[in-house]
Amino acid sequence: MASSLIRGKYVVCRALGDDESEIITDGAVFQRDGEIIEIGRYDDLKARHQPDEVIGGPGFIVIPGLINAHHHSGMTPFQLGSPDLPLETWITAKFGQRDVDPYLDTLYCAIQMIESGITTVMHNHALRSAPEGVSLDDWGSSLVGAYEASGMRVAFSFFNRDQNHLVYENNDEFLNTLPQSLVTQVNDVFPFSPISSADHLDLMEELIKRNESERVHIFISAHNVHWCSDEMLSDVKGFGGQHETGIHIHVQETIYQKMYGTRHWGMTPLAHLNELGFLGPEVSIAHGTWLTDSDIDLMAETGTMLCHNPSSNLRLSSGVAPVNRLLARGVEVAIGIDEAGINDDNDLLQEMRLAQKIHREPGVGVPSLSSHMIFDMATRAGAEVTFFGNAVGTLEVGKRADIVLLDLSRISEPYLDPDTNIVDAIVYRGKGEDVDTVIVDGEVLLDARELKRVNKADVHAELKASLSQPLKPHEMNRAALSSALLPHVNQWFANWELEHADPHYRYNTRS
Repeated sequence: MASSLIRGKYVVCRALGDDESEIITDGAVFQRDGEIIEIGRYDDLKARHQPDEVIGGPGFIVIPGLINAHHHSGMTPFQLGSPDLPLETWITAKFGQRDVDPYLDTLYCAIQMIESGITTVMHNHALRSAPEGVSLDDWGSSLVGAYEASGMRVAFSFFNRDQNHLVYENNDEFLNTLPQSLVTQVNDVFPFSPISSADHLDLMEELIKRNESERVHIFISAHNVHWCSDEMLSDVKGFGGQHETGIHIHVQETIYQKMYGTRHWGMTPLAHLNELGFLGPEVSIAHGTWLTDSDIDLMAETGTMLCHNPSSNLRLSSGVAPVNRLLARGVEVAIGIDEAGINDDNDLLQEMRLAQKIHREPGVGVPSLSSHMIFDMATRAGAEVTFFGNAVGTLEVGKRADIVLLDLSRISEPYLDPDTNIVDAIVYRGKGEDVDTVIVDGEVLLDARELKRVNKADVHAELKASLSQPLKPHEMNRAALSSALLPHVNQWFANWELEHADPHYRYNTRS
């Protein structure tokens, strides 16, 4: 039986509350065949066990594997030529990006995440059609296969939509505002239905049947409320119940999405989901930037969870989600990078730091997110959202050994006050570059920052070679259509008069 003793100057097992974590000084974790057998002081465990190897030492912090609770792809939109824009126009610009090999892209993404201490990810993927058609088998196998090759855990889903593809309104209504030549171009190039709803559900069912890995959970996803008919939403909810999967959906990411609900149903999109019976403890929503007080109450009442994406929301002009209000109501909140982290590098430690800082409301004595709360969001809460909560997210006896070792040197040198809580030090000063060792299920995936399963140089070389090829005709057509559509999409949303209401947070005033 393979066993190891993972040692650190500090072992941070879990957050115990808003202002405290379980921390063992000069501690260690003993694991055998991927199961945590005992946690305690290093000297005690060393005397009781005979591990095959000792990993770490007094220059490290041992923590649970970090969890990226909402993500889409590896190569970021900025890398592929899409600058930051408001979400609604960014989507149109992003449509013009070139194709990227899905297996290589996902493996590239996994490499970055492992190097940043992420052991589990919620990967929510969009299918894009190509001239030769969409092979459901190839897409599903290559994307999930890339994670299996990397050794990470993944909660994987394809999202789908069946309406309002171009703007937040009926397709024909928007097309009627365009020049006829552009309408013809749209009809020739734009994939209104790259995959049918029935095929989407069939694909997910097939992936569930084929999946034999304990490191893979297959979820079901609808893209967003305004992009999905009530029938599609009901089908997704029914599928989730039938197969006991998690359900993932974007909700109220921008003010325009909130306004769509007011215009069409006289209520928020989340309230509409509640009317459909869609919400529940198996449901996680991404973003939730424009949730109302009543929305937050609905989430608390139904057990619906939130995946918070601070960098993405800032980069795409979406705003700041009311995380303080959600946590106060007992809503489970996890943290995700959403392919648009602040540095384009999948560094969840820096995402944690940003999440903590942007939720500090002005005023002496005003409550704010502690480092322990942020640590909990990036570990235990992430495990709940990805349905791995009974196995990972904390360091506890009986759980799986998903463990990260952070090098203390850069965090603590040249000086760190000895009374500083180490969880504060992690959240205030930690970066992905501090990750030395990553273990999933007892298996070392990263050792002294060297990947053990995947050849990073080969993946980068293959990706670079494929992206150095000339654009194919369908890629050039898509880029041309994106450029032609963008000013019309801009104008469409410019005609919306933005709603004004009292904010959850007050950062400044005009007078």
